[in-house]
Amino acid sequence: MPKIRVHERALAHLSRGLYRSPASALRELVSNAWDANATRVSIDTNYPNFFQLVIEDNGEGFTAEEFATLMGGGIGNSNKRVSERELKYGRPTIGRLGIGMLGIAQICGSFVVTSQPISGKGFRARVRLYDLAKAKMDEPNSDLMHEGTTTADGEKMPAKIVDVGRYDFEDFDSSRLTRGTKIIADDVTPTFTLAFQESLTLEGYKQVPMDWRPAVTKVLRNSISLQLLGDYWRLLWEIAASCPIPYLAADAIPRSAVRELNAQLESYKFSVFIDGRQLFKPVYLKGNEEGYTTRLIERQTLMVYGKALTFSGYIAVQEGKQLKPDELRGILVRIKNVGIGYYDPSMLDYRVNQGPRSRWVTGEVFIEQGLEDALNIDRDSFNRFHPEFRALQVAVHNVLQNEIFPEVYGKIEVRSAKRQEEKASKRDRAVKKVVREAETRSVRIVKRSMTQSESAEPEISSGHRQRDNIEIVVPRAEDLPTSKPSRQLAQAILTIFELSLLESDRSAQRRKFTELLLNLLKEW
Repeated sequence: MPKIRVHERALAHLSRGLYRSPASALRELVSNAWDANATRVSIDTNYPNFFQLVIEDNGEGFTAEEFATLMGGGIGNSNKRVSERELKYGRPTIGRLGIGMLGIAQICGSFVVTSQPISGKGFRARVRLYDLAKAKMDEPNSDLMHEGTTTADGEKMPAKIVDVGRYDFEDFDSSRLTRGTKIIADDVTPTFTLAFQESLTLEGYKQVPMDWRPAVTKVLRNSISLQLLGDYWRLLWEIAASCPIPYLAADAIPRSAVRELNAQLESYKFSVFIDGRQLFKPVYLKGNEEGYTTRLIERQTLMVYGKALTFSGYIAVQEGKQLKPDELRGILVRIKNVGIGYYDPSMLDYRVNQGPRSRWVTGEVFIEQGLEDALNIDRDSFNRFHPEFRALQVAVHNVLQNEIFPEVYGKIEVRSAKRQEEKASKRDRAVKKVVREAETRSVRIVKRSMTQSESAEPEISSGHRQRDNIEIVVPRAEDLPTSKPSRQLAQAILTIFELSLLESDRSAQRRKFTELLLNLLKEW
């Protein structure tokens, strides 16, 4: 029985679980389909039972010989870009190390691979992965460890390899096999199955519509976090967010920030389906009453130690309102349109504390060239001290500090002034209503600047009965020597106080003032 061998660059990670979530592992299989010129990838989770996973694409497939080469020492030792073969539809090549197929090892003990290449005979193989490979690998003189060779710059060099499992080719009739690759993970770990089944019973779980648009616009945008919706919603959202697929709409981001990019994504003719529903990027910024602040990061190239870093992007702020779900806030970096990890709420370690305003910010940076050497092997994170990552950090932080937040704070001031004006107007109306309902004749309220003569106490307020009306004179709110939030209330109390003093005796004055004060507080 042939052995599966993993190159040293990947063995440590593969034996410990390469990806942090099922979506990350499936994302790599989707990327493999992209590189195989597939136009459609279908993922079946066996919802609602989750006893198996099926991933199928209509790409170019591969032969039994290519599979044997990959399993026998090519995992982690391949480089799809050595030949830089040109993909269809103008797509860039995504994959690098050829580790995607074993990515699902963390959620299953074995799987079946079936593939039909463009020309030649198709094959089917059963892959069985060793249990406790990590512990066995760490044993002295482990029989899983072997001396081998690798090729670098055309020269063979010594290297260590590790056995992580075995595979068998199976006899079957391939005459009816359609072009492409199908992987069936039929030995899913009980933990995966149980976690996904339990997620459907969570209090916050909602049935997922078959149309992805209402799922995003009516459910996700009203949910504080994916944690409340559960693992199944998280899987859908993470796959949709990370894969090179179009947005829900060309105008999903204000200021046409992704219109051109969306047209490009549509030109790649690539779609992803999960349990029959077609996914689109789950970003849809519309309908916020306070509007949005959006800044485009114009396409630019930075030279970092002689290497080009080319990128563009956008940063958007949902003014005055926290983004939902919480996982949407932050900056997502995409390389060749594939999300690296998920949205980073630290905004690439932005060091200026913006308080609750940081929960309004979302954005994407699209890397056309560079940054791949800064990628960690899981393709979910970066070496944050790599010079190319640091250069990108500086560029993004400059936009945040010099463009985004200055405009955000300016809008906050405008909104605050408007709210204060509306509140002051409402309270003025409340005072007039209380006074009007307490008197049979009209009451005129006059607001004047406080005056002070050299020989008299300053005139605070006064009240006068006239033939046809009552005139109450009070200071302007801004002239009262008290804290700003209390000034209008102080002015209102002076108004009803002066009106009460016009009653005939002390007892009537007290009754009138008490009545007016209670009515005022009801309206305030």
